[in-house]
Parts: sequence; structure tokens; C-alpha cells
Amino acid sequence: MADMPSMIIVMGATGAGKSYFINQLAGGEVVQEGASLDSCTPSKAPNLQSTYLHKVLVIDTPGFDDSNRPDSEILTEIARLLAAQYELGVQLKGVIYIHRITDVRYSRSAIKIFEIFKKICGDRAMKNNLLVTSRWSEVDQALGSDRERQLKEKFWSYMLNKGSNMSRFHGDRDSAISLVSQLLSKDTVVLELQEELVDRGKNLDETAAGVYVSDNLDKMKQKYQEELSALARLRQELLEHGQAARRQFQRDWEAERNRLREANEQQVSLQRPVGTEVRQEIKEKKSGHSTLLAFVPAAISIMGMFVGIPPGVTEIFTSWIGM
Repeated sequence: MADMPSMIIVMGATGAGKSYFINQLAGGEVVQEGASLDSCTPSKAPNLQSTYLHKVLVIDTPGFDDSNRPDSEILTEIARLLAAQYELGVQLKGVIYIHRITDVRYSRSAIKIFEIFKKICGDRAMKNNLLVTSRWSEVDQALGSDRERQLKEKFWSYMLNKGSNMSRFHGDRDSAISLVSQLLSKDTVVLELQEELVDRGKNLDETAAGVYVSDNLDKMKQKYQEELSALARLRQELLEHGQAARRQFQRDWEAERNRLREANEQQVSLQRPVGTEVRQEIKEKKSGHSTLLAFVPAAISIMGMFVGIPPGVTEIFTSWIGM
């Protein structure tokens, strides 16, 4: 639908500056730092709207390194959003991935996050990905340039060779506008995760991203099982050291059992047909909107089931299309 708004996803590790980037883009604080799934629209910043002549919803996603939430939960949240956007016909222009240039090394956590990001997107969507480095004001320019070169030649080389672009975010609104404009000029894209969930009807744990997260859970479970086995071998020895040792053993044993149980629960949570679930939720929600003329504001309202839509956005999109 020609009047349907476009959407851009912002991803990256916790603390990379995703929310700060969106707030700079909007010209004000429209996304709370540390929020899970929040969105903003450049209607909050009239100059941005007039600069692009586009209607775009920018979505801030949680990082997969969140210490309070498991990767399975975050992947499910993002999967539901992407399935809803695809089902509703909201045009996805691409994904911005933000990485701190201040990071001394490319950590194991950063590698994990980037791998999930790659598998969510898939090879065919890589031309609509923008790999962005942030926090340049906090690092010596020569050192930052050297780290940027390492990213380009090593960690990000696969995606760059597949058509992704690499840019810097300098921390101001002009820079944010420049970055978003690179994606707004591109054709609409469908991510691999969307095809897997919606078109092929896969369960989340059967998708490329889901398999990767589930495999990591398998490794965690193996580690916890090995620690439980080690505790079992030490049990008799610990029991001979008195009541204090017995209490400590019991605490350690319960902690490892709980970690193993949680890992099992996270894997089970991935075994769900997210695409089918989202389609049904949308169908039920749509039944309350009877006229075709109300489709665009209804679509934005339905999106609110999957992502935080700021107050007034539905009315803004309605005014854009002259309803």
C-alpha cells in the first residue's frame, strides 16, 4: 500500500547508543534509555519529516547481552515485531546495527550478538543493513580508525562483501539523519527471519537465529550438567567437613539445578510458531476495524500490540494521508 509508513530497525549491544541515536534523530527524548522495545517517529521532529518527505517508524530493540533477560526472550520479542510488521504490510527499509568504537576488543558477547543479527537478516537482506560505529567523541581518532579498519577487514567483512554499508555516527542529529537517509532510499526488504516465520511457517527454534540461540543454550546446559556432576563427585568429601560444608553444597547444588532448569525452559520457549501466533492476533484485532479507509491507522494501532507506539502516532499517520 503506497500510503503505508516505512520502518527501520535499530539493533546492537546494550550500551551501544541505540536509544541515544534515535533521540538525536527525533530531536528530543522520545525513547527511554534501557527500554525493551520502544519506537519513535520523526513526526516528533518536523524538520526531519520535511527533509525526507517520508513516514518512517524507527524501532529500538533490546540488546542480546541483557543481564536481566535471556536471549530466547529477546529473540521472541523481536520475532513477534518483525512478523507483525511483515503481516501488516509496513515497509521495512532496513536495519541499522550500532557498535561502540570504544570497545577495546571484539568480545565473545559482541560476536554472539552480531551472529544473531546476521541470522535474523540473512544474506539476501544484507544490502539493506547499515553497520554503524558510535561514541567517536570518546576515543582517539587514530585509535578509533584502527579499530574501524579491523571491523571492516575481519569481523564485518562478510556482510560488507554481501552488500552492507559501513558508516560512523558522530553523535549529533545531522549525522543520525544522514545515516537513516541511506536506508530510506533503498527498496523494501524482507528479512530471513520473516520469511522463515511467516512464509514457511517455521517454529522459532527452527529458524537460523533460533537454532543459533538454542545451540548456545545446549552449550550452557552441558556446562551446568558438568558442574552438577563435579559437585556430585565432591559430595561425600564435603559432607565429611561438617554442617557449614553441607549447607554450602546444598546452595551450590540448587543454584546449578536452577540454571539448568532455566536453560531448558528457554529452549522450550523457542518451540512456538511465532508467525502463526502473530497472524491470529492480528486477525482478531483487525475484526474491530470495519472500514478499509481506516487501514493505516488500524495497522499502526495493531503494531502497538508488539511494540511501544508513542501517544498520538496513530493520529499523525492519519493526518499524513489526509484521512
